Amino acid sequence: MAAVPNTLPPEAAELAATHRLGALQGTFAPKRLNKALFALYVFTTLHLLAMLVIPGLLFFWWLRRYPDFSRRQAAKRLHLFEHGLVVHPESGDGSVAIRWDSVRLYQDITQKIVNGIPTTTEYVYSAVGPGRNHARITHFYEGPETWGPHMQQAVLQAQGAAALEKVLAGETVDFGEFSLSRTGLTARGKGHLPWSGVQEIQVSAGRVSALGSGGSGRRYGAAVSDIANLHVFLAVARHLSADSPPD
Repeated sequence: MAAVPNTLPPEAAELAATHRLGALQGTFAPKRLNKALFALYVFTTLHLLAMLVIPGLLFFWWLRRYPDFSRRQAAKRLHLFEHGLVVHPESGDGSVAIRWDSVRLYQDITQKIVNGIPTTTEYVYSAVGPGRNHARITHFYEGPETWGPHMQQAVLQAQGAAALEKVLAGETVDFGEFSLSRTGLTARGKGHLPWSGVQEIQVSAGRVSALGSGGSGRRYGAAVSDIANLHVFLAVARHLSADSPPD
């Protein structure tokens, strides 16, 4: 986790207190451009302004989405607490506070391939809270390979046991494209797979797959980005399938 600052901005501190988020565990600042790309953008802006003022101004306005060219963007932060988060969304003003015990967290991690060569990786996490409380958190913030897994683990700790208890009590718990019940796993629009018929639940190439056992050939899959609270889903599903004897 990132180093914890001694003080929080007043707005973040007030939101954290209102939502009872507990102790601050880490803070992440916006990611800065590397020196070469920063120099290229400055050169392009000056060149356009010298040649054509309006395109130059429009290009500079576009650059203001980067913290290197905007104090407002540079001041934004992602704060992670014991019981939730406070974040300035990449676009727009204001802050959003969401608790781990009530969030539906979606992740979408995509690596770009150029001429067969892996390049940049894009991280997008959508945190959906009660009502209209939601935030889109991206690689705009430095360290997504750190704060992303931390958020998933925090949601698992806050919701995992309760989700398992609900299923064991006879309820059906919805995780987006998949739902879990005491009898098995259901894929939206595809059907039901009893726990005794589940051979394996795996995550690979951006997809979650439930594989049928006994040569049944049944395979239900969904994009990781369509699964709410991925780590909770995996923990509960694997626990239930492991406790059920195979056909």
